Amino acid sequence: MSITDEVQHVFTHAFNEVIYDDCIDHQTRSFHLKITNEDSGQLLHITSYTKNTEQGFCEAGAFIQKLAPYDINILSYSKSDEPVISCIILLTFNCFFVQNFLIPSIISHTTVPYEIIIVYNGIATDLTAFDNFNLIESETGCVSKAYNKGVAAAKGKFIAIFHDDCLITMHSWHQPMLAAINDGAFATSTESVYNPHFKFDFLKGTPLVMSKANYEFIGGHDEFYFAGIEDMDFSYRIQHKGYSVKRIAIPYRHFNGMSTVILLAGDSTLMRILFGYCLIPEHIIEKWKTRLMNSSETQDMMQAVHGENLRYFQNKLQSDELLNSKSLTIGQYPALYNIRLTYQNWLIQQFSSGDFNNE
Repeated sequence: MSITDEVQHVFTHAFNEVIYDDCIDHQTRSFHLKITNEDSGQLLHITSYTKNTEQGFCEAGAFIQKLAPYDINILSYSKSDEPVISCIILLTFNCFFVQNFLIPSIISHTTVPYEIIIVYNGIATDLTAFDNFNLIESETGCVSKAYNKGVAAAKGKFIAIFHDDCLITMHSWHQPMLAAINDGAFATSTESVYNPHFKFDFLKGTPLVMSKANYEFIGGHDEFYFAGIEDMDFSYRIQHKGYSVKRIAIPYRHFNGMSTVILLAGDSTLMRILFGYCLIPEHIIEKWKTRLMNSSETQDMMQAVHGENLRYFQNKLQSDELLNSKSLTIGQYPALYNIRLTYQNWLIQQFSSGDFNNE
């Protein structure tokens, strides 16, 4: 795959496989989008007519995704001094998507006093676009620690934790979620997943909404988990104490798998740009993720880590209190201990001197 920028306002990319269901030739005042079939795949060609060139590319992506475009400059964001809700964005790899779609969706659809907190746990990313926000840096790759840092900084009575690959599409999205909390739900989310082995539902951060007091009462996310099943552990502890979690069926989008593709693909900068303009359909993201995850090297690593995550979780089940443990020793959990160091070192070598600095 390769990108050719003929001039500043043109974005072209040749795919070596079929990505889009239909060929398109669509023109507006903001962009001209053409998708054509080629011998070995498809060609994407976008011309932007907007003063801010990226806006035209993003509007073309919104057209592909059937989303309403967000004509919002995130520099206009001004946080409330007394927020009702603190929106916490965990930013690992999808900086362009967060800048172009997630943050504008929050600004467009939030109707109570709010603040946006960005917890960055990625590496070698230009963060100047987020200078207007409360930006907190956390340990590279560690999801649970980033969640806890974001909540600790929150000033709102309620917190909403967002992954960096989702967005909201409903005006006043928070109203039904807060209403469910006022009716007795301990925590709510737009998305829940059923675990057939342990036979319970757990919530995902798309977003995860609850009161800050309840988050602190339950002990936050267990920082033992570097990446993986921390959300399952969190929801289980809530339900084990007799409280309820509830999925709220409001419109949202979750482009699940973006971070995996960015992490494992050969050209990470290209993937971040394509996802940042929302140019890849969801079913293709899932296809690419599955293909990358099915490699033998990735499978071996994931099975080792997932197995030890589950063993640690099962050991916690023996305790009525399900206390969080922040100690990770090589003797008890060698795969998790080593993968934490291996993963962080690999990120540094992969991205610090590579494409991620050239943005």
